[in-house]
Amino acid sequence: MLYTPHFLTGAAILKLFPDPKIGLPLAFLSHFILDLTPHNDFDLKPGITLREFFTFPKKRLYFILSVMGVDYLLTIFSFLWILINFQNHWLLTGGAVGVLPDMAEQFLMFFGIALPGWQDKLQWRVSAKYGFISYPIVSMIAL
Repeated sequence: MLYTPHFLTGAAILKLFPDPKIGLPLAFLSHFILDLTPHNDFDLKPGITLREFFTFPKKRLYFILSVMGVDYLLTIFSFLWILINFQNHWLLTGGAVGVLPDMAEQFLMFFGIALPGWQDKLQWRVSAKYGFISYPIVSMIAL
């Protein structure tokens, strides 16, 4: 799943459960629950390396990079929106904890480590035709 729904859900959980001892574990758990919702992960499977990723056909590579770029911008915009409007660092921490499992896996790829499969069994991957529906729905509910 993309970062924005994970981030907004983690932040929303800290809004509902402001005690970090309760809210942060729930935000972390929300990551895995959201991965159980139908979504599209561009058919990126465990074991892929960054080098292999950049050998994808240009059309597919540009599509993935474009969607990821928009997602990163929306996540940054969400971060700034929460920072400016709520001035609550726990909400931001909840959002960060919500994306932490994906960030950890993907960060390893920058060191030449293939994408681990730690979370692979929890993914409910569907075709792109249906898989991009859940992203705006989850994000709007979290907002």
